[in-house]
Amino acid sequence: MLEYKNNELAGMKVLIVDDIPSNIDIIGHILKQGGLHISVAQNAEIAQKIIEKDEPDLILLDIMMPGMNGYELCKKLKANPTTEDIPIIFITAMAETENLVEGFQLGGADYIVKPYKEMEVLVRIKTQLSLKKLIKEKNELIRELDSLSRIDPLTGISNRRDIIEVLNNEQFRYERYGKTFAVIMGDIDFFKKTTDPLGHNSGDYILKEVADIIKYEIRKVDFLARWGGEEFLIVLPETNLAGGANVAESMRKAIQNKKLEFNGNEISVAMSFGVGCHTGEGMKLDELLKMADDRLCAAKERGKNQVVSI
Repeated sequence: MLEYKNNELAGMKVLIVDDIPSNIDIIGHILKQGGLHISVAQNAEIAQKIIEKDEPDLILLDIMMPGMNGYELCKKLKANPTTEDIPIIFITAMAETENLVEGFQLGGADYIVKPYKEMEVLVRIKTQLSLKKLIKEKNELIRELDSLSRIDPLTGISNRRDIIEVLNNEQFRYERYGKTFAVIMGDIDFFKKTTDPLGHNSGDYILKEVADIIKYEIRKVDFLARWGGEEFLIVLPETNLAGGANVAESMRKAIQNKKLEFNGNEISVAMSFGVGCHTGEGMKLDELLKMADDRLCAAKERGKNQVVSI
């Protein structure tokens, strides 16, 4: 008897689609040893409802059934983006080459020919489930790495790459639906002068604290990123220039009023902000960012710790 090593596939879901109860009983008995979650359907219509509600990891699909046959159901599942990646093993008494070829052309992953040989059934099912598990783990790793590549490791907020994608999405929403948006560019004042006497770690501490303060001051629908160094960028969807200026002023006051302490030293932090808003008329993202950056520079030149929006 073939064993599933350390129940490595336990918990994976297998759907058996067959109109003959005795066939379902035989395969179900064979699969019990693996700790698999098994569901059954006696026709394609019931199978579709089960698949929609609880997407299985593998489908064992009889070809000859009343109503919609196995080939037709397979074709339908492979045409649907949400189910196209579910592996399908056909169950058939027809071992002719043309039947096998048709199933593979429709997207079937393998065949089990009746009468069942227990060892063969187990090997074929384990192969498909192992591949499914491997692909799932790979995709999860890719998503995790992609997520990490979009996060600033120091502050835990978005990085430049991620916020640029947000900006592109907002640009699209403006062009498609006329939804205006504002951007705020902020830079910590006297950052080097403040941190030099206290050491490098003090700079990391201030950056993390400032990021937390800004996060508290913005809405859940807004986006915050570390743009670079001690500079931050905030994107405010569906916000006009006056609204952006009000948010920037709230952030400025909150940062100014927050008393920080590092290694027994009290630190006062201030921040300057430049605010820009999408004006339409074919405005490009780099022009919007330059607008906010120019106004940030103006805030610095006018004495720092202030907001410039015009």
